[in-house]
Amino acid sequence: MGFHPARLNLLLTMMTNRRPFHLLALAALWAGTALGQPVFKVDSSNEPTPEGASVSVLLVQTDHERFSLRLPKGYGAQVRQDGQSIEFTSASGSSIMTVQWSTNYPGALPQKQPLAETVAARHPLASLVQISTCYTAYATGLMFDLFQPTAGKPTLRMREAYVACPEGSIEFTLTCNLADYDKARLSFAWLLNSFRSADDTARKKQ
Repeated sequence: MGFHPARLNLLLTMMTNRRPFHLLALAALWAGTALGQPVFKVDSSNEPTPEGASVSVLLVQTDHERFSLRLPKGYGAQVRQDGQSIEFTSASGSSIMTVQWSTNYPGALPQKQPLAETVAARHPLASLVQISTCYTAYATGLMFDLFQPTAGKPTLRMREAYVACPEGSIEFTLTCNLADYDKARLSFAWLLNSFRSADDTARKKQ
């Protein structure tokens, strides 16, 4: 799941010009799928916290599973029905996080090195600097950290995390400028930690 060049150029332009970027409204919470297309339905809800507050939660229905994840603080969300993904953009536009449902690697991820080679091939201008285990409330996966220098513009930091599911894999991506990376990676970790099976959560409440 590479970062689309057109979107990359837009992000770099916003970083360079420091233009304000408004929160994206949560759109297309329910969009009908065409005949033969996989199910991808996203609804919003509120979930109480142990401290007595509440957080915004997105509920995702695919062909055979239901998932939930929390909306990262300070980010707007946009559902992309055709790509089976949710894109989160920070208020400043300096970081973008994407969660995409893919039919790649159903049931289990490849070994670390073959998957690393795939990630590197998707980002030929970037340097792969670290491979680690990522943790979600659904399952563990693999995470890859990359640097991408860009002539005359801010250096990009990228993180890609992969978690297998029976239908394929869930692919999480963070793209951010170097200056805001420390803050953005905490939001990315928070997003990963919040990702869980909604079916398991419902069974525990019964």
